[in-house]
Parts: sequence; C-alpha cells; structure tokens
Amino acid sequence: MVVSSARLMKRAEKENYAIPAFNIDNLESAMAVSEILHEMRTPVIVQMIPRTLNYGGIAIYPAMMRELMADCPVDYALHLDHGSSLALAKKCVAGGFSSVMFDGSLMPFEDNIKFTKEVTDFALPMDVSVEGELGTIGGKEEGDTDLEASYTKVSEAEEFVRRTNVSTLAIGVGTAHGVYKGTPHINIERIKEIHAAIDTPLVLHGASGLSDEVLKDCIAAGITKINFATELRQAYTNGIKAEFAKDPEVFDPKIYMRGAIDNIKEVLRHKINICYNI
Repeated sequence: MVVSSARLMKRAEKENYAIPAFNIDNLESAMAVSEILHEMRTPVIVQMIPRTLNYGGIAIYPAMMRELMADCPVDYALHLDHGSSLALAKKCVAGGFSSVMFDGSLMPFEDNIKFTKEVTDFALPMDVSVEGELGTIGGKEEGDTDLEASYTKVSEAEEFVRRTNVSTLAIGVGTAHGVYKGTPHINIERIKEIHAAIDTPLVLHGASGLSDEVLKDCIAAGITKINFATELRQAYTNGIKAEFAKDPEVFDPKIYMRGAIDNIKEVLRHKINICYNI
C-alpha cells in the first residue's frame, strides 16, 4: 500500500533503523524494486527526480509501481526527490505521489523557508508528507570547498522546522551526490546534535559510495531515511555491459535488461540489510 514517507520514518525512528529510499528511472529499475519487495517484505521509499519525470512523464512512474506492487502487501512511499517548485509538487500529488520534497537548499535561508512552507501548506492537509533540505549536499555546486559552511547549523534546523512544519529534513553533513572524489568525511556529531535538537526525522542524501560502517554510524546517530541513486544506476549499466560481454550478438532487450534488473536487486538487497540491521 502507498503511504507517506513520514509514516514510515516515524516508525523507523522509534525502532532505530532507517528507511532506504531508492531512485528509479525506468521500468527495469521499478521492476527491480518491486521484485526485491516481494522477496524481502520490507517497506521502502521509491523516489524520482524531476529529470526522470520529464523523461517518462509524471503519471507513468506511480502507475508502474502500483501495477507491479498490486499483489504485494508491503507499505511503500512514492516520493518526489529534489522538487523545485510548488507547481511540480501539485502535479506530483495529483499524479499519485504520497510524499514530495522541496529543495531550497541553494536559496537564501529566508527564501528556503518561504517556498518550503508554500509546499507544506499545500501538501500536509492531504496527508502528503514534505521533505525540506537545509545545508549543502555536495555535487550541486562547483567550487564549494568550505566544509564547515556546508554543514547544517543546529540553530537553523530548529528554526527551519518550526517555521515550515516540514515532515522530514535532509541535512548537510559532508555527503555528496554522484560519485565521490576521494574519501568522504561525514560529520556524525552534527547528525547527533540536530537529532537531539529537533523531533523531525532526518534524511541523508548522497549515500551511494559510503561504507557500510559509515551508514550504520549515521543510523545510530539519528538518520531515518537514506537515499540511494548513483549505485543503482551504476548497477543497471554494469548489468547490461556484462550481458553484452557474455554475448556480443545479443539483441533481445528482455535478455540483457534481465541482467540489469538482477544487478540492481543485489544492490537493493544489500542496502536494505544495512538500513534494517538485518
């Protein structure tokens, strides 16, 4: 059943685990998520970025997941990742999303509050949860070298959630989107400080490439949603490459796409085990 991400995360917070959030891009990645949920029966968040929605259409992805999950009694959320406007949030809610994000992290603080609150005022009365973002997640800005400045400030997190009423909050603690260049240094203490200061479930973006040990430390510190995208796309591409390496003459997409699906599933299974402490 489709539920809000906040509902899943509140339970995770009480029981000291995290909800894995998996970005899908097409039918095959959706199939991989559906198959692993049928197998493992653990709730997850299925999410899409605006670029993905532009590629396939806002209505397509919720329809795919509902069809694929029709016979599976596992709760999951359909989430807009890195939404950029109230207009897009409205389209996603109308299209069947149960959760939306407004990412105003690159805006001035007051503008981030203003535009995030517009989304919460619209979405929360319909039981659609809203994720906000505060601080800098690497991979968005070129030349951002001030690590301390990129961290979410505890006092600003307190003010932000009080004034916006966001359901969940993504924080900047040293992670980055995409592929890491060098070893990431995650500020576990800042996660603990923010978790102690606010009652809002916390989100970790840019988790692809982090070690299992770091992910476990983040969960123990108070993170209750962890986003995975890059590793899934890498698994998809590598799965197809492997099929062509085995048989360069293969031409049936149902054959080489199966390799992509199975490769994604291995990553999904591993991340679920980490997030759920299995």
